[in-house]
Amino acid sequence: MSEAVKITVTLEPDIEDFVRDEVERGSFASPSDYVEDLIRRRRERGLARQKLDAALQRGIDDIEAGRYLPIDEAFEEIFAAGLGVSR
Repeated sequence: MSEAVKITVTLEPDIEDFVRDEVERGSFASPSDYVEDLIRRRRERGLARQKLDAALQRGIDDIEAGRYLPIDEAFEEIFAAGLGVSR
């Protein structure tokens, strides 16, 4: 793990109160832990979004290249394969 860097953040009083309440309730060890958790979760959501965007783009690329089945044909294949889907 890399060395921590100190950053100063200015919060509105109501936000500061909320963070301090979270720490006092034991949800986080410190205000820094709270902010780190928020940033970590935001980063994870961003990475998940990038993966979703890439998957959607692959689907769009497949459609544009003609690599798809019309929906009725796709369902016929699913039913024919007996994948537990009934009509």
